[in-house]
Amino acid sequence: MKRILSLVLVLVSIFCYADSVQQGCVKTRGRMINGKHVPGQGLPGSVVSIKDRTAIGVKNSNGTFSFPVTDNQFRVDSVKKKDYVLLDADVASKTYTHTADTLFFVMETPERILQDKLATERRLRRSLQAKLQTRENELDSLIAIQKISQEEYQQSLQKLYAEQSENDKLISDMAERYSTLDYDQMDEFYRQVSYYIEQCEFVKADSLLKTRGNIHVQLEAAKQQGQAIQQDEEKLQRAKVVHQHDIDELAKRCYSYFENFKMQYQNDSAAYYLEQRVKLDSSNVEWMDEYALFLIDYLAEYKKAKEYYEILLPISLNTYGEYHNVTAKIYNNLGHLYQKIGEFQNAKDNFVHSLNLRVKVLGDKHPDVALTYDHIGSIYSELGEYTTSIQFHLKAIEILRGSSNENHIATSYNNLGWVYNMLAEHKTAMEYYQTAAKILSTSPQEMNPILAVTYNNIGNAYHNMGQYKVAIDYYKKSLEMHVEIYGERHPDIAIIMNNIGACYFDMGDDHLAIEYYQNSLQISERLLGVEHPDVAIVYNNIGKVYSSMGNYNGSLEYYQKALMINLLVFGENHPSIAGAYNNIGVIYDDMKDYIQALEYHQKSLEISKQCYKKNHPAIARSCSNIASVYNSLSNYTTALKYNKKALQIRIKFFGTGHSSVAQSYNNLGTVYHSLKKYSKALQYYKSSLTLCEQLMGKENARVASICNNIGSVYHAMNNKEQALYYYEKSLMINTKILGAEHPKTQKVKENIENVLHN
Repeated sequence: MKRILSLVLVLVSIFCYADSVQQGCVKTRGRMINGKHVPGQGLPGSVVSIKDRTAIGVKNSNGTFSFPVTDNQFRVDSVKKKDYVLLDADVASKTYTHTADTLFFVMETPERILQDKLATERRLRRSLQAKLQTRENELDSLIAIQKISQEEYQQSLQKLYAEQSENDKLISDMAERYSTLDYDQMDEFYRQVSYYIEQCEFVKADSLLKTRGNIHVQLEAAKQQGQAIQQDEEKLQRAKVVHQHDIDELAKRCYSYFENFKMQYQNDSAAYYLEQRVKLDSSNVEWMDEYALFLIDYLAEYKKAKEYYEILLPISLNTYGEYHNVTAKIYNNLGHLYQKIGEFQNAKDNFVHSLNLRVKVLGDKHPDVALTYDHIGSIYSELGEYTTSIQFHLKAIEILRGSSNENHIATSYNNLGWVYNMLAEHKTAMEYYQTAAKILSTSPQEMNPILAVTYNNIGNAYHNMGQYKVAIDYYKKSLEMHVEIYGERHPDIAIIMNNIGACYFDMGDDHLAIEYYQNSLQISERLLGVEHPDVAIVYNNIGKVYSSMGNYNGSLEYYQKALMINLLVFGENHPSIAGAYNNIGVIYDDMKDYIQALEYHQKSLEISKQCYKKNHPAIARSCSNIASVYNSLSNYTTALKYNKKALQIRIKFFGTGHSSVAQSYNNLGTVYHSLKKYSKALQYYKSSLTLCEQLMGKENARVASICNNIGSVYHAMNNKEQALYYYEKSLMINTKILGAEHPKTQKVKENIENVLHN
C-alpha cells in the first residue's frame, strides 16, 4: 500500500445555539384591599407586538406568554387590548435586554384608572384636611390661653394655608402613583409600607420602616462599604493587569517550548505545552483550536480532539458569532477531524457549512474559500464520488488561478491529480502533477516542501503505471528534498520510504522492500508513537512482504498488529478495519485455511457496506477476495458469482476503463480457466490485457502477468505457437522490468521449457 502525502491545507458535534426564551405577562394591577393583597387578573386576548417578528396573541387565562429571543436585546412596539390602556405608557416603544425575570405589562380600563385616581385623591385630601383642622384647633387653643400673640397666630395660619396650597401638587403626584401601583410586583414588607402610605397612615408606615433598623447608620455603613469595594476593585483591576501580563508571558514561553519539542518530534511533550497554554485561558478559541489540530495530526487522539471541539465551537459562536471566519475555520477543522475518523458524511456537512460561512463573510473569491472547496473535494473522493470531487477541486483552481501564493494553487493541482490517480487515469493525473511542479519551480524558494510532495505524487503515478524505476527516481528525488528541508526524522520521510518499499515490493524485490518498510516503521514509531494509524499502514505492508516470502505466520503477526492499532484508534466500523480484515483474509487464503479466510473477508465486506454506498470499490474488493477463496475451494459457481458482482460494481463505479476492471476480467479468466472453459478464459484475459496496455503501456508487470496467464490457457489447449508467443512476451517484459534472475522471470522460462519439451 502506497501512502499519499496529504496536500489539503488545514486551517488553524455540530452545536447550534437554541434561541433564549423571554417570559411575559399582561394583567391588571394588584391591589391592597383592607390590608390584604388581592392579585391582578390576567388579560387573555391581549396582543404584544415585538419588532421584526409576528405579533403575539396572549391566550393563557393568567395572561402569560413567551417568545424566542435570538439577540440579547429586543424592542416592544406596543401592547394592546380592547377597552384597556397601559398604566405606564413608557413600557411600550422600548428596547429591553433579555432577562430570566418575567416582564409585566399592567393594563386597566380608563374608567377604572380614573376611579382609582379619584379615590386616592379623596383619601389624601381628607387626611390632609383632617390634619389642617387639627392644626387650626391647636392654634385656636394657643391663642385662647394667650400662649401665642395675635401676630404669631396670624403668621402661623398664613403659613399653614400656604402649605395646604402646595399640597395640591403632592396630592396629584401621590394619586397618580398609587392609582397605578402594581402590588403584585412588591414583596410583603413594601406592600404593607405602601398600603399605609396610600391610606395616609404615616405613623404606621414610619414604624414599620424602623423595624429594618436605623437607616442613617445603615446609609453611612453602605457608603463606607461602597468605598471599600471600590478600593478592592481598583486593586483587583491592577492585579488583573499584572495577571494578564503573566499569562501572556507564560503562554509565549509554553508556545516556545511546544515549538522546540515539535521540531524534535517529541510530540507528547509538545502537546503537553500546548495544553498548558490552553489551561491558562480556556476561553481562547485560537489556542484551543491549535491544540485540537495537533492532537489530530500528530497524536491521532481523535476522541480527545472531538471533546475539545465540543467545548470550542460554542465559545467561538458566543465570542464571534456564526458569521465569522474564526467560526468558519472551526467548522472546517471539525470536518478534518471527522475525515480522519472515517465519518465522511459528518466531515462533508462541516466542510460545506464552513464554505457557506466563508462565502458570506469573505466573498466567493477569497483564497480561504478555495481551500474549503479543496477540502470538500477530498471528501467526495473518500466517498468515491470522483466526478463531484473534480468539480470542487476545479472551483478551487479557478479562484486561485493567478494567485501569488504558488503553494496554494499547486496544492489544488496536486489534489486534482490524486482524484485522477484514483480513477486510474494516470496520464491525466501526471499532467496535473507536472503543472503543480512547473508552478513551484518558478518559486524563489529553492527547497519548497510542496514541490517535494509533488515529486512524491509523480512517483505514485509512475508506480501505478508500472514504470517502477522512474517511480523510484521521483520518490528518491522527493526524499532528498525532504531530508534537506526537515532533516532525517520527519513523518513525510517515513511516508516516502514506505512508498519506495511498495515500489520494490511490486518489482518483486522483497529484501529491499523490507529494508525501506523497516526504515519507515522506525521513523513513524519514534515520531508518532507505536499506536498511530500511520504505523499500522507500515505493519500491513511488512505483512504483505512476509506473505510474498511465504512466511505466513510472520505476515499474520504484522496484520494483527495493524488491526489492534486501528481498533484502538478508530473502533470497529471504520474503512481501515475493513482493510485489515481483508489482509488477514488474504493470508488465511494463502495458508489454505479457507474457513478463516471467508470469515475475515465477510467481516471486511460488512464493515465496508456500513461505511460506504453499495457500489463502492471496497465492497468490490471483498467480493473479489471471497471469489478467490471459493475458487481455491473449487466452488467455481460461487466464485463466478462474486467475481461478476465485483466487476459489476467496478464498472458502475469507474466505468469500463479502470485498472480494477482489468483485474476483475483477469479473475474471471482464472475461474473459467479452472472450469476448462478456455474460450471464455481467453475472452476475459484478453479484455484484461487490452485494458492494462491502454492504461499502463505495454511494458509493465501487470501486462507480463496477464500474458503468462494467456499463455497457460493456450498451453492447456495444446496451441504451442500461441502459448510460446504469450510466454515469450511475458518473459521479455519481466526481464526488462524485474531482471533475468527474478523468480517471476524464471517461472516464465520454466513455462516455455514445458511447452518446448511436451
